[in-house]
Amino acid sequence: MSLRTRLMLLSGLWILLIVVFFNWFIYYYILKKTTDNEVRQLWNKAQIILRDTEIYHPANWNPGQLQEYLEPDSLIRIISPDGAVRTQVSTSEELSAHPAIYRTQYHTVVRNELGLLILFIQVPIVGKSNVQIGLLELGKGLNVVAAFMELLVAGLTMTTGSVLLFSPLVGFFYTKALIRPIRQLLETMRTIRSKGDFILLSSQFTAKKDELGELGRTFNEMIVRLQENDRRQKHFVADASHELKTPLTVIESYTSLLRRWGGRDPAIRQEALNAIHSETVRLKGLIDALLRLAEVERHAETELHPVRIAELIRSTAEQMRRAFGRNIIVRIDAEETECSGDEARLKQLLIILLDNAIKYSQEDVIVECGEEERCVVIRVIDRGMGIPSGELPLLFERFYRVDKARSRGTGGSGLGLAIAKQIVELHQGLIRLDSEEGKGTTATVKLPKSSLRAFQ
Repeated sequence: MSLRTRLMLLSGLWILLIVVFFNWFIYYYILKKTTDNEVRQLWNKAQIILRDTEIYHPANWNPGQLQEYLEPDSLIRIISPDGAVRTQVSTSEELSAHPAIYRTQYHTVVRNELGLLILFIQVPIVGKSNVQIGLLELGKGLNVVAAFMELLVAGLTMTTGSVLLFSPLVGFFYTKALIRPIRQLLETMRTIRSKGDFILLSSQFTAKKDELGELGRTFNEMIVRLQENDRRQKHFVADASHELKTPLTVIESYTSLLRRWGGRDPAIRQEALNAIHSETVRLKGLIDALLRLAEVERHAETELHPVRIAELIRSTAEQMRRAFGRNIIVRIDAEETECSGDEARLKQLLIILLDNAIKYSQEDVIVECGEEERCVVIRVIDRGMGIPSGELPLLFERFYRVDKARSRGTGGSGLGLAIAKQIVELHQGLIRLDSEEGKGTTATVKLPKSSLRAFQ
């Protein structure tokens, strides 16, 4: 069964249940109000009868005493304590046939007997010394009320029938309007699946200020992200292929040179071996960088813990100082500062930023750490050659290098800052580069403190 059919049946059923409930409510509400009004009238008449002093003398009970209070379709009678009817006047055989029951308290009853709606009230007759000497009973046939209720039932029945007749038609147009955008979404998804194109929903769908419009906008945002990821993937594959092809081409060329001339010329053989070794090392570094990048992306949901960032900066700076023989100045404003993160990833981030600063400057490298409101701020500062302002937004792209020849000479693969950005985003932080040609570059990283879930 299709969603449209289910919605039609469900909406029709709900409408029917609502109509039936309200019809039932209206019927019994009107019935109660009308019968309550008749009950009040009988009680008023009983009070008028009880004002007659002769009613308190059983010897004077006779039909003539009650005749003046008799109305059409009504009954008045007095029941003695032994349950016998002492006197009675009536204009209805149905009311007269009603059994007499003696009670010692006030009583009201509404009955539907053989299609006749009848009402009875009973009022004790209390004589001297507060002793009950009889029971006054008044009955009335509610013929007018019954006729009105029959008319009401007929009207409500017609209303229910009309709802049953027109609810499928209303449900048809209602579900058609509701399903139309869902069908559009389905057709768009089928087209994307069959053709492989990234297709956005029309503004007619996404402009709606309801849940369907929100669904359309979310779908378009997802498609845009998928399109961007697809573009980046293609770009990544193309760049990776190019980067891998270059050292392999060099290795192949020098291998061919060795096969032709290497056996007879020691100089050529040594040159080829050096080149092959150099390209192999660079190729190995490139593959390692790709694996690190893939590993960071694969562990996008790494569990974060409090990290003593000051200790981590000092230990990492010391390792880099020994490895490169360069002076690294560390400035810590708050020794007890903790950030929320993965210690191994944060160390990898520091190594990447320090490595770039050491490679592209000859002066001392400065590492600063401090706090700004809800975040920990780390700055890696060098006084190197700097970066053109137009290149700064592109530095976090994979394989992007300001000067490819210079980067290749220093062993760069163009993946370091891309990995750094992935690590910072993994920690829900921010990274920014500020640079001026000839004066140096500052890499700023903001990470959430350990007491916060994310930096916003």
